[in-house]
Amino acid sequence: MKFLLPITFSLIFINLYSQNEGLLQYSISANALDTSLETRQKVGLMRNSSLLICFSEAFARVEFKMGGNYDIITILDKVNEKSLNLMSSPMGKFAKRASASELQTVPINIDSTSQVEVLKSELKTILGYECYKVVLKNDSYRIDYWCTDEIDIDLSEYKLTNDMIPGFPLEFSALSEGIQMKYKASNIKLELNNKETLFSFEVPVGYTVVDSGD
Repeated sequence: MKFLLPITFSLIFINLYSQNEGLLQYSISANALDTSLETRQKVGLMRNSSLLICFSEAFARVEFKMGGNYDIITILDKVNEKSLNLMSSPMGKFAKRASASELQTVPINIDSTSQVEVLKSELKTILGYECYKVVLKNDSYRIDYWCTDEIDIDLSEYKLTNDMIPGFPLEFSALSEGIQMKYKASNIKLELNNKETLFSFEVPVGYTVVDSGD
């Protein structure tokens, strides 16, 4: 069984670092830009989805809830370089232990055609933070970010994006394969409670442990 975090996970981890712990929550919306059945089905799966990121100096937890039917949780131990991956779906509940380097993601592909445009004259306020627009695009996709310099968080060690994007993204939208995905920050906390529970590597009751090669 493969645990593959959606490409949208790769849009949020940016090159900052001073805040040692916190919580970031994003609401997710999806719109079909064409009327094909396949595209409409994909959009339907993304309704009522959300992304939650909890982080500390030694641990991180990423929760992706998709349409109320699929939950994907990844817990990372950065010191011991290991991860616990949990997936719950109509097919069952499965857990997989792996090294942190085996975290399966789809990084943004930066190539010679990639361009970044910073538009500091275009401003909007999100959760009380002033944000400016940043556009990243190449031949395959376009991502519009709304970034702020008022939050200083570094999650770049996960290597899910690059340091071409300035600031911290509180909103971003990506256009790919006829679908526009939009993430918008709905909650930010710069401290965590119940860290022992959040970052526990104990497999929850009801989950079946699978081997890395499954």
